Amino acid sequence: QAAHVLGYLIPLSLKREFTHICPPPMATRLLMLLAVMPILLCPEAAFSVSDKPDVASRKRLDTFQSERSFLQMKRNAQCPESPTLDGHSLKKNIANHKGVLVIAVPNMRCTEAVKATLNAKGVSFKLMTFDGSFKYSSGASTVWDWLHCTYPDDKSSGSIMHSYVFLDGTFLGNGFAAAEKIENGELDTQLGSGLSKTCEERFGSQAKVVEKYMADKQNKVLVFGWMGCPCTGIVKARLNEKNICYEGRQWADPSSQLMAYLQCREKDSASHSFVYFREGSTWNFAGNGFQFDRNDMSDDQLMAKVQHANASTSCMHATVRINVFGTDLEECRVGDDASGSWMDDGTCSEEWGGIHQVCIEALPADFSSETHQPPWSRERKGKRHCVCVGAWSLYMTDASKHAAGAKSIMPHCKAIPETTLTTDYLGHWRDWNGYPASVLHGVKELVSRCMKQATSEKLKCGLKKRFDKLRNSAEASELKSDDELKELVEEMKHLSCS
Repeated sequence: QAAHVLGYLIPLSLKREFTHICPPPMATRLLMLLAVMPILLCPEAAFSVSDKPDVASRKRLDTFQSERSFLQMKRNAQCPESPTLDGHSLKKNIANHKGVLVIAVPNMRCTEAVKATLNAKGVSFKLMTFDGSFKYSSGASTVWDWLHCTYPDDKSSGSIMHSYVFLDGTFLGNGFAAAEKIENGELDTQLGSGLSKTCEERFGSQAKVVEKYMADKQNKVLVFGWMGCPCTGIVKARLNEKNICYEGRQWADPSSQLMAYLQCREKDSASHSFVYFREGSTWNFAGNGFQFDRNDMSDDQLMAKVQHANASTSCMHATVRINVFGTDLEECRVGDDASGSWMDDGTCSEEWGGIHQVCIEALPADFSSETHQPPWSRERKGKRHCVCVGAWSLYMTDASKHAAGAKSIMPHCKAIPETTLTTDYLGHWRDWNGYPASVLHGVKELVSRCMKQATSEKLKCGLKKRFDKLRNSAEASELKSDDELKELVEEMKHLSCS
């Protein structure tokens, strides 16, 4: 391409002379290419343009830019034919759309980044999604192949991203790059007048939710966060360890409007959790959950914030360090097995993402395929494994479809955190990646099998205490069914628990 551009930069008279002489030797051609490379990489620097009109230099620059456009068109011509998406030509969708268009693999960080920024700015946009793996692989997706070929400036830190953002047909970059431009205000003029609205005007109902929590004088610490972000688990774990009382909301939806409002309110579209401490009659935004990591905030610093807010330390929260029996959580990992979806310490204590908190003693080969996942469990057959709360719930909900596996599967209950039996994860018990699951069947089967594993009445009483708390909560209405739970409840009634 450099040689091709060189042809456009050499005066026509010289080009005619070149056609009548022998081609220059290889060394000379290399020097010519090196000479033109700065022009390719940085045309504005190559052609000096002062404040005063310089017709010659501007003409040369225009010539180069026209050539660059020509090369872009030439390269695009080498890309595959535009595929269809949602029944229409992808190329035409991009060219004809007015406003912001996001074409992306859903639930990827770059996709969520630009969505959050657009929501925080109050900018409406159209989202078109296509299927794609975590890492780009040529030939796996015709849509992704065409997008990557046509818009190759789609990388971040050397990796091909999953999102492509357009404004009136012009490519803005991948989700991260576009989010940065939008957040910095570079596109405010093009994005429209809606940006003048306040966050409260754009997110009225969400603003009222937050205001209700802040208006309650009993609340001293508030935590709002997306459960898919490790940041939410980090701050909750720190507060739980110190028995610090706090209120707030957590959500599983990465497109939550409550999160969009908080991002707008704090002018921080990169955060997915928000922590507040009361300061008299007002509230102080203390940052996101990552800032509460032990490496960034010591116990003394945390307790100083707690004391300043006059927050109580008498709340006994469920923790991933205690199992469903009320004793110390055991490892699920056996030996040096590194493929069981457990945390670094070998425990099923994940507090974000899929919530891998159910330790299985011997995983059935069909577990993943029967819960609408790739067949990875074939390689884990008969081994210990941490599975997601939602996946366990769905597997037991659809037990009739895989009766043998559902009958034989056994949880290793001393390695299952007590947090699984809390209202925080009811959303996961009810849904697994868009597939509805039954809280009643999932919880009943887990608790019933754990009761059989308990080797003492003390352990059974610890399990009963946690099950009763969940069952009696207003949020777990599905567990009020006496018919389905009759046998389990009767068994627990005969325990002598203090």
